[in-house]
Amino acid sequence: METEIQSSQSVRPRTAARADMEPPAEDSRLAFIRDYVLRTLRLQPARWHSCVSSEDNQRVLQDFLDRAEQRTLVVSVTVAGQLQPAAALPSSPASSSRGRAVYFVKRSRSALRRDCMEESLLYGDLSHNALQHFSALVEEVVAPLLFNSKNHTEWPQVVSQDVRRHVHSLRTHALVVSGQVHGRTLLPLPAGCQNVEQADLETDKRGEMVNKSIIHSLESAVIEWSHQIHAVLKKDSSDALLEGQTPTPHSELLFWRDRYADLECIHSQLHSSKVNKMALLLEAVESSYAPAFTSLQQGVLTALEEAEDVRFYLRPLQPLFEDMESAEFPDVRGQIGPLMHTVCLVWANSRYYNTPPRLIVLLQETSNLLIQQARVYLVPEEVLRGELSESLMKVQTTLETLQLFRSTYDERRANLSRYQRNGGPVRPWDFSPLLVFSGLDCFINRVRSIKDILLTAVDLLKLDKLQIGGVRGRALSQQVQVLHRGFVETFKLFTEKPYHCLDLNNKEYEEDLREFKLKVDDTDRQVGAIFCQAFEETSGLEHAFKVLDMFGGLLERPLVATDALDRFALLVSMFDKELDCCTRLYNKHIQTAEERGWAPVNRNMPAVAGRLRWAQELQLRIKTPFSKFRHLSYPCLESAEGARVIHKYEELMQLLNRYSSGLHEVWTESVRESYQYDLRLPLINRDPETRLLSVNFSLQV
Repeated sequence: METEIQSSQSVRPRTAARADMEPPAEDSRLAFIRDYVLRTLRLQPARWHSCVSSEDNQRVLQDFLDRAEQRTLVVSVTVAGQLQPAAALPSSPASSSRGRAVYFVKRSRSALRRDCMEESLLYGDLSHNALQHFSALVEEVVAPLLFNSKNHTEWPQVVSQDVRRHVHSLRTHALVVSGQVHGRTLLPLPAGCQNVEQADLETDKRGEMVNKSIIHSLESAVIEWSHQIHAVLKKDSSDALLEGQTPTPHSELLFWRDRYADLECIHSQLHSSKVNKMALLLEAVESSYAPAFTSLQQGVLTALEEAEDVRFYLRPLQPLFEDMESAEFPDVRGQIGPLMHTVCLVWANSRYYNTPPRLIVLLQETSNLLIQQARVYLVPEEVLRGELSESLMKVQTTLETLQLFRSTYDERRANLSRYQRNGGPVRPWDFSPLLVFSGLDCFINRVRSIKDILLTAVDLLKLDKLQIGGVRGRALSQQVQVLHRGFVETFKLFTEKPYHCLDLNNKEYEEDLREFKLKVDDTDRQVGAIFCQAFEETSGLEHAFKVLDMFGGLLERPLVATDALDRFALLVSMFDKELDCCTRLYNKHIQTAEERGWAPVNRNMPAVAGRLRWAQELQLRIKTPFSKFRHLSYPCLESAEGARVIHKYEELMQLLNRYSSGLHEVWTESVRESYQYDLRLPLINRDPETRLLSVNFSLQV
């Protein structure tokens, strides 16, 4: 029995604990909101469960249910598709997914009760298009209520007219703004336009206007339409450029497409039946606004013809610009020619697009497109920090592409006569290229400055491998390493700047570049001084050329070349002395041969072959440095002294050539009789007695 009691007691706590773990019943007020939200927004219940699982969302919902001062609840759908409750309307409905939302507003400042939720709330859904929602509200609710004369029978006439006027103004503004959102100019009809036909009939019968207020209303409408239409006609595709923006050709094509659609909309409104009756009525009463209205219609028609012509002829350019935008920048080079060819065809055939202002805008926008793509290709954040060789390749490709566009323009401009239509002349491009390429030229100069920086880095980073020989070579090499470390630090500070190096509006870049160049110039001057000291330590012509090879491309830097200029003259003088030395050796060799009948040759060399070898070595001694002169960046042999040295070099080479030719001719004559016989003999002989092998070599041959 005790066992049974204990077991029953042990069961009770588990049952109670399980009951405590069960979730509480859902608040019926919250269920009402849940059902309406899911039904209106057409969502699954899982979305609601995900929403209320957040403590922040629970707090917002509970505050709306229980707190009297919290009178508004808006539940919207986020971009991720989740429900988001809030105590006010979202600041940007368009930011949510399709702008879907529902609202709940308390009728009174009190907490909500479970038994009268529907009676205590105003609720509904919010349109994703707030302006369209507002226009529908004004047109279907506000205007019918306030225009209904039964609703203000007890109002004074002045108040009634003022209310009607304000309501009509509200409808007008809502209509105009709604059209502007969609890129259309909607012309609001004047108040009382429904009476125009009746007034027209009365004018025909009685010859006078019955109600002058109708005429006043029509004339006011003409004035308002005139302002609207003139604002449209005044727009130009160059406005964005004049405002300092950088539109691309896509903006030009879009402008003329939208302009055509807008003008067509205006034209259809101006020629509608109601507006035609208004125009006839104004003419019948001889209103001073009738000619203005006719002029307005004619202006719209002319602008519509222009927009239609331009839209038609610009259409072939659209796929070309789209291909250019989607292509990799190095591939753009192949598309520039077809693009400019099509532009020339548009210029030659269009009635309205063959004027300098139109073409200047299109070419400026094309330049902006190329600049935009060049920036993406170069990656401004990496062009100065990445691998120097890769960055230089990209910069060079960019410059070649941009300059190709400029040169293609010049070529097409010079050959516009090839595009003449029906034998008629083609209007020349007689405007200044600066009007087109001022922005492009500035960008090209900026890219060139980046190229100069990269080339400077390539040159001066070579200082790390520069080792100078000679007596003072070690000290000079240490100075070079100090310069290298200083430049590395300078280059690092310049390239780690946080700004956009391809932003033409960034003046900080220009200041930093100026400071960078000053430091580089100082480094170049020191490199030039070190070169001069190293050159002075050279012991001969060969050593001098080794110093030149060691400094290599550094000698092509302007400030270094200025210091090295005098050393090139010394190099010519050293070569002149070398020629004199070789000439003396030649004369001594010839004199010895004449006096003794033989001349000294290299050990183990035959007499004739040794002399020929000696002549070749002497030629090589002067030919090697002479060939190196041609690879120097400075044309040091083009001076008067250089011309004299060249003449001396050519004379000595001719002497050596004649000497070698003479030796060969004498030897040929001496062996002519025996060489045919000797050549028939075997190369190896065997002694018949000893059976030993020996080389069958004729001493004469």
